[in-house]
Amino acid sequence: GRANPDEPATVRYARIDGTRVEKLQRLDGIRSFGDVAWRDCPEDWHGPFLPLGAGNYFSLPLLTDLMPWQHSGVQLKRTWPIAPDAETLAQRWRGLMRARNRAHLFRETRDRKVAGRHPSALTGATAEAGETPLAELPADAATPPVSRYAYRSLDRQHVLADGRLMDFRRPDLWRVHGDRQVYLTTSLTQTLGAGPALMACADVPDLHHYAGRGAKDAIPLYRAADGSEANIAPDLLARLPLSSATAEDFLAYVYGLLGHSAFAAHFAGELESRQLRVPITTDATLFREVRAVGRKLLKLHTYHQRFLEADDPPAVPPGAARCTKGVPLDEDGYPEAFSHDAAARTLRVGDGEFAPVPAEVYEFEVSGLKAVQSWLRYRMKRGAGRQSSPLNEIRPSRWPPAFTSELLELLWVVEGTLALYPEQARLLERVVAGPCLPATATAPVDDALRRPPRVAPVAPLLGA
Repeated sequence: GRANPDEPATVRYARIDGTRVEKLQRLDGIRSFGDVAWRDCPEDWHGPFLPLGAGNYFSLPLLTDLMPWQHSGVQLKRTWPIAPDAETLAQRWRGLMRARNRAHLFRETRDRKVAGRHPSALTGATAEAGETPLAELPADAATPPVSRYAYRSLDRQHVLADGRLMDFRRPDLWRVHGDRQVYLTTSLTQTLGAGPALMACADVPDLHHYAGRGAKDAIPLYRAADGSEANIAPDLLARLPLSSATAEDFLAYVYGLLGHSAFAAHFAGELESRQLRVPITTDATLFREVRAVGRKLLKLHTYHQRFLEADDPPAVPPGAARCTKGVPLDEDGYPEAFSHDAAARTLRVGDGEFAPVPAEVYEFEVSGLKAVQSWLRYRMKRGAGRQSSPLNEIRPSRWPPAFTSELLELLWVVEGTLALYPEQARLLERVVAGPCLPATATAPVDDALRRPPRVAPVAPLLGA
């Protein structure tokens, strides 16, 4: 029929998978449009040229509309002020202060010079008048505060909490940091890989927290350090199937639904659009079930810092893994490598051994980042990642006993995560099979809510 300028055109989508040779052979065999398996695309004017997907994916609300403020994580542009242990950072600071050429060790960039007057406070807008440049500090200058830092998914490291060391300290993130804050990280600019579509942390995240790469991909739960203002679309909570739903209820629901591998697998084609959408069930009972599993997962991924019940222990409860052979604590025994024996379900860290560690725990992936393996690489004798300065060579001379405890916690967290995956997959299937809130269910978000809060309570004093 004739084209109607008042109606959007019909768009269909096809995809050919395989190797280059297989794709060319498939193309050579096409003789008509009927030889291709076409899928319908959204019918609205601004719909993407991608298939509708399971549960009409592109009719669902965007996560970035439900939680309107997204922010880039902290970017230091140098790695030496970050380390798995606080003592190493103190030694590196002393090395910088005692150096004749501080500029060389510091690793100067366009935005940070040792002679520059940069703010040391993480929440201030500008450097205070008279703030001492790094070049003018005495050789015995006190070490800056050391803070826990969400460096990579499930990898809590430490950072020298001094803005003079950070090109992009992200004062807005530090300003809203508090005892109730939770940060989600994901990839909003690149296609998601296997594993959970979201990861949570209780500490201020690095730019590359989610999977070793990042952009404007950190989403705080709250816009204020005291939790008085949620980063939630204004009319969303009232439209949820639970009466008196809170911001934490919604976060737990989102995490229960998106924080596992089945979500990315189920919507693999749709996620090529780089649009992370949330199926919000209208069934109150189902919402509660997803929320419950999400709370368990958030508790695990924040290492029991958030979402605790009254009878929960303050630390991650033991799982199956044990240290069956201790990592030597002398200089000669510091691990230089690690390996995994899948048949024996044993993780070997230097001369130390941890078991049982199933292959699925060792291979646990977040969009290409193998969380356990990444954690271990940063704690080997030579370290990992970009070495930005000779200060990076200052590392522990011995394997600290705390590393063994923290490795066990990591293994237990991954064990607990994988134990929840089957239930999460079943709940996802039930959610997408039933009615969900459409993107039009909430009003358009005011642009002011997409920007950092203009005024927020000062963050609490950062501890070690």
